[in-house]
Amino acid sequence: MEVMQTILIQIVVAVIIAGISSFITVRLSLNKFRTEKWWEKRVEAYERVLEAFYQAKRYSSEHLDADYLETHISKERDEELIAYSRKAKNEIERVSDIGSFLLSATAMNVIHEYQKEKNASYRAEFDSFQDHAEHDYELVTKYLNEFSAVAKIDLKSEQT
Repeated sequence: MEVMQTILIQIVVAVIIAGISSFITVRLSLNKFRTEKWWEKRVEAYERVLEAFYQAKRYSSEHLDADYLETHISKERDEELIAYSRKAKNEIERVSDIGSFLLSATAMNVIHEYQKEKNASYRAEFDSFQDHAEHDYELVTKYLNEFSAVAKIDLKSEQT
């Protein structure tokens, strides 16, 4: 009978240890899964903002290229570029309003500074359309580069 009790105790202990280690393994796996999914969502958010900055830059970039090459942008293409620019502006405004959920405070600060300077440029007087386009191109490029640098730092620090 004692041998049976010893065997039964060993089986119960083995089952308890297996259960505990299974529980711990599942918890760690779920935690890792959640962390990876959260990181993927953050990457998507940063990508969307970078894409919006790129789209915002296309209008002035193509107009400056056309001016330097002494070519003409068709009315249809100009309307496409305006649509890209509006879409980019809307995306940046959307992120400005709700982005703090996924983006760092530094990234949000870059977006707010961009919006502040962009709004100031609406009120600025430019001598020509080319001057306006150059200012816009430089402004968007500046904040695209700043945001890109912040994104690299933020996303790299989360991966480690």
